[in-house]
Amino acid sequence: MKPVFFSLFLILGVTQASAQFFVQKLSQSEIFKADEAYAVLTSGDTIRGTIGTVSMRDSTVSRINIRENGERFTINMEDMIRLAVLPGDWVKLDEMALLPVLRNLKNKDFIEVLPKDGWVFFDKIQLPGKEERYQLVQLMNPGFDSKVKIYAHPDAQSTGHTKVSSITLEGLRDNTYFVSVNGDRAFQISDFQYRKKGFERIFTSCSALKDKKLKWKEFPEDVFLHYQKCL
Repeated sequence: MKPVFFSLFLILGVTQASAQFFVQKLSQSEIFKADEAYAVLTSGDTIRGTIGTVSMRDSTVSRINIRENGERFTINMEDMIRLAVLPGDWVKLDEMALLPVLRNLKNKDFIEVLPKDGWVFFDKIQLPGKEERYQLVQLMNPGFDSKVKIYAHPDAQSTGHTKVSSITLEGLRDNTYFVSVNGDRAFQISDFQYRKKGFERIFTSCSALKDKKLKWKEFPEDVFLHYQKCL
């Protein structure tokens, strides 16, 4: 069994009528268990197949082996643009009970943009700071990421859990993310910074959001509205 959309479930306390959310994080230490994977390389090539060994550095992937048509390819993180993995039965999907709720969401526009095949995406980004450092990080808003990309922060802390239709979901939201706007270098933003600098750093010249009071728990909604309504 493969999930319709891997752990759809960082629901940030919004109603079923207007729910938008980020995906749940997948630990990179679990990537070696994936059913299928592909890597998009800086050379422009894509290698697709099954995962062999995975090497880690500081809890993130530094090198991976992918077997394609009987041939094994060793790929360093530096040579990747994106690594995508397809989880299968190995994922502890207690949240699968939420799928009927999601299918009944009234927000058709949001449901239509969600990936339907279950892939989890990790992009190589340049980390904030003076040094030139790169790392694979998980994309948290696949499907509505063409303008603003939200990435998991390796040191983020979850702030708890929530309930949707009597289903308890662990990991209500993280307190920090990396954000890249229009392909620019990613920067770090936290809950307090979002309230103070969200318009300046993320939603510049977005009239659809100009009168809104920014709240961290509504971050996914704001990103989706920007995706729909703003340049």
